[in-house]
Amino acid sequence: MNPAAARPAALSPAMRASQLAAFLVPGVALSLPSGYSVGAAVLALSSLIFVRQWWGRSWDRRALVLACMLATMAVMWTMSFDDWHLRSRSDQFVKYALAITGLGFLQAFAPRVRPLGWGMLAGALGAGLVAVYQMGWTDAHRANGFTNAIQFSGIALVLALACCFGVLLLWRSLVAWQRALGLVCSLFGLLAVILSDTRGSWIVLPFVLLVGALLLWRCGLRKPVGLGLLAAVLGIGGLVSFKGGEMAQRYHTAVQEVQSYQVQDSNAAETSVGQRLAHWHLAWHMGLDKPLTGWGLQGYIAEKARRVAAGEASASVLPYDHAHNELLDMFAKRGLVGVALLLAFYTVPLLVFWPTRKRMAQCAGAPMDRQILYLRMLGITVPLCYMGFGLTQVFFAHNSGHMFYVYMLVLLLGALIGRERALLALHPKH
Repeated sequence: MNPAAARPAALSPAMRASQLAAFLVPGVALSLPSGYSVGAAVLALSSLIFVRQWWGRSWDRRALVLACMLATMAVMWTMSFDDWHLRSRSDQFVKYALAITGLGFLQAFAPRVRPLGWGMLAGALGAGLVAVYQMGWTDAHRANGFTNAIQFSGIALVLALACCFGVLLLWRSLVAWQRALGLVCSLFGLLAVILSDTRGSWIVLPFVLLVGALLLWRCGLRKPVGLGLLAAVLGIGGLVSFKGGEMAQRYHTAVQEVQSYQVQDSNAAETSVGQRLAHWHLAWHMGLDKPLTGWGLQGYIAEKARRVAAGEASASVLPYDHAHNELLDMFAKRGLVGVALLLAFYTVPLLVFWPTRKRMAQCAGAPMDRQILYLRMLGITVPLCYMGFGLTQVFFAHNSGHMFYVYMLVLLLGALIGRERALLALHPKH
């Protein structure tokens, strides 16, 4: 046998670009200023440079569904809903449009799972190292990376969970040092969450772990679920020993702030929790006054100022242009139309990636392909986490929230399509 024939074929420039984007989108998301845009830029540029090589090819049905969802949201984010006029800025529309072209590119040049997995590890490790540096060698009172602490914490949690799922699902194909590295990177991701000193991410963690455990159990992966639960117990134990006293204090503080707000203490709306409650109360009532299309982006600011001046809301809500809750913020600004689109924005990816038994049985060559399950689990982890983050933060009020969500879903679906295609090539009949 000719040794040269045994070597894998060299990757084309388009495939190299695809692999690079798959690594960079998660890999430098939090370790560089606007790092979440670096991989997205590589993907967008690649889709334009190699457009002649993918334009005109048929689209996977799931990619069409996701592309239609992205196109709809691109228009929605661009509209101010103030008398239905378009906003002057169109940056969100361009970013979403480029994500759609990137999805078309990825169907022809799908990235492999390996660079995506390495990107998750690099991203979680980088987030932890940035957090350690900021807390140990700067004057920051909490880690925030190169964005704000809440956004930093949320994205770090997604990366940490991706590392955990990677270790659990791909355990058999990993050598000892890769398993150890995966566990270390997941811990660094969680360390970034801890050092951010935010509470919103901890609300999400148990819910996502529970959903993940139930899905893996249904897929017959009893041992990974057991190992995952053991790791979770050890991790929680370590967390309690590391910051147990501070966590208990923050919990009691939150309870006291809620109680103060309920009895209408004069300073209650100035506290962290009280301010959120004031925002939610105001946004809910503003939405009820204009339930169909809301007040619009500028109308929301103006009406909020009017109600504060009239004594109908606390002045603590004035410095913020959002309501600290994704659904309530959408309800106040864009009404039920916006709420329906936001819920679809969460739901469509869940429906596309959800690992049903029928879908997993269609994986040729084996009862279940671990790499496909890994991609599907990550595909539902991202929207589930964002739904949880949205309870206490408007993630889509920030560029990092848009870029990480959209481009991660696009990459995950591209990798999923590519992996399924590769299995079908090896086993045409299942």
